[in-house]
Amino acid sequence: MRTNKKSLAKNFMFNFIKLSGRMLFTCLLLTQVHVLGQNKTNEKTCVECHKRTVKNNILHGPVAAECTNCHIPTGMEHPLEDVEGFSLLAEGSDLCFTCHEEEQATIASNKYIHKPVSQGECLECHEVHSSNDPKLIFSKSPDLCYFCHNEIEKSVEKSSVVHQPVKEEGGCVGCHSPHSSPEKKMLVSNPKTLCLSCHDKTLIKGDRKIANIDSLLKKSKMVHQALNKSCNSCHDPHASENEYLLSIYYPTGNYAPGTEDNYELCFGCHDTDLLLLETTEYATEFRDGDRNLHYVHINKEKGRTCNNCHSVHGSSREHLIPETVKFGNWNMPLVFKKTENGGSCKGCHEEKAYVR
Repeated sequence: MRTNKKSLAKNFMFNFIKLSGRMLFTCLLLTQVHVLGQNKTNEKTCVECHKRTVKNNILHGPVAAECTNCHIPTGMEHPLEDVEGFSLLAEGSDLCFTCHEEEQATIASNKYIHKPVSQGECLECHEVHSSNDPKLIFSKSPDLCYFCHNEIEKSVEKSSVVHQPVKEEGGCVGCHSPHSSPEKKMLVSNPKTLCLSCHDKTLIKGDRKIANIDSLLKKSKMVHQALNKSCNSCHDPHASENEYLLSIYYPTGNYAPGTEDNYELCFGCHDTDLLLLETTEYATEFRDGDRNLHYVHINKEKGRTCNNCHSVHGSSREHLIPETVKFGNWNMPLVFKKTENGGSCKGCHEEKAYVR
């Protein structure tokens, strides 16, 4: 009996140890499987799951460095459906400004802010992870700009004359700041300076020659007052149905019927009495007594247009009177002399004098 009891106890201990060993092995095995799986998950990078976010050629700096620059772990297991494993460091433009502090300061210092920027919607124009553009924009202007400014797109499509920069890829940002500006319309500088930054040389477009306006104005004794406002007083900066991008039709030849409609562009500033009154003592200084000489020249079926006697931008002479007038291929000399109470003119006709 004793032997049997010892044998039973020995067998019991053996079986207990064996069973315990198996249980310990099983626990270790299960633990190891979990750890291996966890390690495998940890070794997996964000990019392995989110390949589409980095599919383009240029990576946003924080993306190339470390995703947690913008995305903060919440402590929740990731990835799981309907579980937010990460939150953003900040929302909207506040997140962008954690790095782009200099741009934030520039925007704050300017009077005019592009609407998407003021609303904190940087992603209206910029990709957040990767792009094929160095500025991380969705596409080049003008296509990018047309997403919001479709009225400009329609104008460009239907117009016979389009400003050259508008046609060029990236052309919009040559004139407009995409974020903020001290100037209206988000212009990169005041309108006159901006226009003259390109029109400071003679431009050749096909068979057309566009004069060096900057040089002309610098040499001029008198500059058209409309330019004190901006070139947009007469020209559309994007597109027009009229020659020279004029915002309103104007007869650019030597002759045209003398109607108000034909000179609507001029009458945006000048009084129509200059055209309509045959006699006057106030409507114009170009009169002989009270005989209105503007009326004499313009108000008829074959009236002389304004550019027969006036330079539209500037002139070395008073009253914007040019030295020569273009008649076909002929640069006709225009001889004008001013007197204390009138003057004389010779060019289209023999010298004729007038006295107010």
